[in-house]
Amino acid sequence: MFLIDDLLLAPVNGFKFILRQIQQLADKELNDESLIKEQLLELQMRLELEEISEEDYAEAERELFARLRSIKQRQLEALGQVHTADSSSMVIEAGGGDEEDFYEPGGGR
Repeated sequence: MFLIDDLLLAPVNGFKFILRQIQQLADKELNDESLIKEQLLELQMRLELEEISEEDYAEAERELFARLRSIKQRQLEALGQVHTADSSSMVIEAGGGDEEDFYEPGGGR
């Protein structure tokens, strides 16, 4: 019975696998900073070789930097840690007045 189920579901499982692979590739391309940095370098080279105009360069550069900013924003949101002066804090506690409880590196007590 399980063999028949496996044979009947094989096309569906194969299709699911393909869709998962496509999703992983799309996520990687969407969130890959190095790809955008490579595209910025390529854009700069095309400008220097006069393959594109200054206006086209400026427009493409704006789009690439916007994508880079959105990647950084998604990374910060994923971490859930946007550090600001209001949200970050540090607590420093001072020890008591007993000299015996004080530890000094290097062996001195």
